[in-house]
Amino acid sequence: MNWLQENAITVLLLVGFAVLLVRGPLMAKMAGVEQLNVHDLAKRLASSTPPLLVDVRTQQEHSSGYVQQALLIPLPDLRQRLDEVKRQANTRPIAVICRSGNRSIYGAVMLKRMGVAQQVYNVNGGMLDWQSQGYPVRK
Repeated sequence: MNWLQENAITVLLLVGFAVLLVRGPLMAKMAGVEQLNVHDLAKRLASSTPPLLVDVRTQQEHSSGYVQQALLIPLPDLRQRLDEVKRQANTRPIAVICRSGNRSIYGAVMLKRMGVAQQVYNVNGGMLDWQSQGYPVRK
Protein backbone atom coordinates (compact mmCIF):
# COMPACT_ATOMS: atom_id res chain seq x y z
CA MET A 1 0.00 0.00 0.00
CA ASN A 2 2.89 2.30 0.73
CA TRP A 3 4.22 1.83 -2.82
CA LEU A 4 0.83 2.77 -4.26
CA GLN A 5 0.71 5.97 -2.24
CA GLU A 6 4.24 6.91 -3.25
CA ASN A 7 3.53 6.25 -6.93
CA ALA A 8 -0.07 7.43 -7.15
CA ILE A 9 0.62 9.97 -9.90
CA THR A 10 2.44 7.40 -12.03
CA VAL A 11 -0.37 4.88 -11.55
CA LEU A 12 -3.01 7.48 -12.47
CA LEU A 13 -1.07 8.47 -15.58
CA LEU A 14 -0.79 4.81 -16.65
CA VAL A 15 -4.50 4.22 -16.08
CA GLY A 16 -5.36 7.40 -18.02
CA PHE A 17 -3.11 6.35 -20.90
CA ALA A 18 -4.71 2.88 -20.98
CA VAL A 19 -8.18 4.43 -21.11
CA LEU A 20 -7.14 6.65 -24.03
CA LEU A 21 -5.78 3.63 -25.91
CA VAL A 22 -9.01 1.65 -25.69
CA ARG A 23 -11.52 4.51 -25.86
CA GLY A 24 -11.67 4.81 -29.66
CA PRO A 25 -11.84 1.09 -30.46
CA LEU A 26 -14.38 0.58 -27.67
CA MET A 27 -16.56 3.41 -29.01
CA ALA A 28 -16.29 1.95 -32.51
CA LYS A 29 -17.34 -1.49 -31.34
CA MET A 30 -20.33 -0.10 -29.44
CA ALA A 31 -21.42 1.97 -32.47
CA GLY A 32 -21.20 -1.00 -34.85
CA VAL A 33 -18.14 0.25 -36.73
CA GLU A 34 -15.95 -2.53 -38.08
CA GLN A 35 -12.21 -2.36 -38.70
CA LEU A 36 -10.77 -2.72 -42.19
CA ASN A 37 -7.10 -3.12 -43.03
CA VAL A 38 -5.58 -1.45 -46.08
CA HIS A 39 -5.35 -4.72 -48.03
CA ASP A 40 -9.08 -5.31 -47.65
CA LEU A 41 -9.74 -1.67 -48.51
CA ALA A 42 -7.74 -2.00 -51.74
CA LYS A 43 -9.70 -5.12 -52.70
CA ARG A 44 -13.02 -3.46 -51.98
CA LEU A 45 -12.08 -0.29 -53.88
CA ALA A 46 -11.25 -2.45 -56.92
CA SER A 47 -14.57 -4.32 -56.74
CA SER A 48 -17.68 -3.61 -58.79
CA THR A 49 -19.35 -2.00 -55.77
CA PRO A 50 -16.63 -0.07 -53.95
CA PRO A 51 -17.30 1.63 -50.64
CA LEU A 52 -17.38 5.39 -50.38
CA LEU A 53 -13.97 6.29 -48.98
CA VAL A 54 -14.13 9.38 -46.75
CA ASP A 55 -10.78 10.99 -45.93
CA VAL A 56 -11.13 12.97 -42.68
CA ARG A 57 -7.65 14.52 -42.73
CA THR A 58 -6.97 18.22 -43.19
CA GLN A 59 -6.59 19.79 -46.64
CA GLN A 60 -2.85 20.12 -46.01
CA GLU A 61 -2.48 16.42 -45.12
CA HIS A 62 -4.62 15.47 -48.12
CA SER A 63 -2.46 17.47 -50.53
CA SER A 64 0.60 15.49 -49.44
CA GLY A 65 -0.98 12.34 -50.89
CA TYR A 66 -4.39 10.67 -51.05
CA VAL A 67 -6.22 7.61 -52.33
CA GLN A 68 -7.69 8.46 -55.74
CA GLN A 69 -11.25 7.45 -54.86
CA ALA A 70 -11.31 9.35 -51.56
CA LEU A 71 -13.75 12.14 -50.79
CA LEU A 72 -12.04 14.73 -48.58
CA ILE A 73 -14.18 15.85 -45.66
CA PRO A 74 -12.02 17.05 -42.76
CA LEU A 75 -13.26 15.66 -39.45
CA PRO A 76 -14.51 19.05 -38.13
CA ASP A 77 -16.71 19.40 -41.27
CA LEU A 78 -18.19 15.91 -41.22
CA ARG A 79 -21.34 16.78 -39.29
CA GLN A 80 -22.24 19.66 -41.65
CA ARG A 81 -21.61 17.51 -44.73
CA LEU A 82 -23.59 14.45 -43.62
CA ASP A 83 -26.15 14.84 -46.42
CA GLU A 84 -23.33 14.86 -48.99
CA VAL A 85 -21.90 11.64 -47.52
CA LYS A 86 -25.30 9.94 -47.56
CA ARG A 87 -25.96 11.10 -51.14
CA GLN A 88 -22.56 9.95 -52.43
CA ALA A 89 -22.66 6.64 -50.57
CA ASN A 90 -26.25 5.89 -51.53
CA THR A 91 -26.44 2.24 -50.38
CA ARG A 92 -22.71 1.48 -50.51
CA PRO A 93 -20.71 0.89 -47.34
CA ILE A 94 -18.54 3.76 -46.12
CA ALA A 95 -14.86 3.46 -45.20
CA VAL A 96 -13.27 6.28 -43.20
CA ILE A 97 -9.53 6.95 -43.41
CA CYS A 98 -7.13 9.40 -41.80
CA ARG A 99 -3.38 9.59 -41.33
CA SER A 100 -2.97 6.74 -38.83
CA GLY A 101 -6.43 5.33 -38.07
CA ASN A 102 -7.18 7.33 -34.92
CA ARG A 103 -9.26 10.27 -36.17
CA SER A 104 -11.07 7.99 -38.59
CA ILE A 105 -12.44 5.97 -35.66
CA TYR A 106 -14.13 9.11 -34.38
CA GLY A 107 -15.36 9.99 -37.88
CA ALA A 108 -16.82 6.52 -38.38
CA VAL A 109 -18.50 6.57 -34.96
CA MET A 110 -19.87 10.05 -35.71
CA LEU A 111 -21.42 8.82 -38.97
CA LYS A 112 -23.10 5.90 -37.22
CA ARG A 113 -24.40 8.11 -34.42
CA MET A 114 -25.78 10.59 -36.98
CA GLY A 115 -27.91 7.85 -38.50
CA VAL A 116 -25.93 6.42 -41.40
CA ALA A 117 -27.73 3.14 -42.02
CA GLN A 118 -25.16 1.28 -44.07
CA GLN A 119 -22.01 -0.41 -42.81
CA VAL A 120 -19.24 1.97 -41.75
CA TYR A 121 -15.62 0.86 -41.54
CA ASN A 122 -12.56 2.41 -39.94
CA VAL A 123 -9.38 1.91 -41.96
CA ASN A 124 -6.74 0.63 -39.52
CA GLY A 125 -3.34 2.21 -39.99
CA GLY A 126 -4.72 4.92 -42.25
CA MET A 127 -2.67 6.56 -44.97
CA LEU A 128 0.59 5.70 -43.23
CA ASP A 129 -0.14 2.00 -43.64
CA TRP A 130 -1.63 2.48 -47.14
CA GLN A 131 1.59 4.11 -48.33
CA SER A 132 3.93 1.75 -46.47
CA GLN A 133 2.23 -1.21 -48.17
CA GLY A 134 2.92 0.34 -51.58
CA TYR A 135 -0.61 1.24 -52.61
CA PRO A 136 -0.95 4.14 -55.08
CA VAL A 137 -1.23 7.69 -53.86
CA ARG A 138 -2.18 10.77 -55.86
CA LYS A 139 -0.83 14.23 -55.17
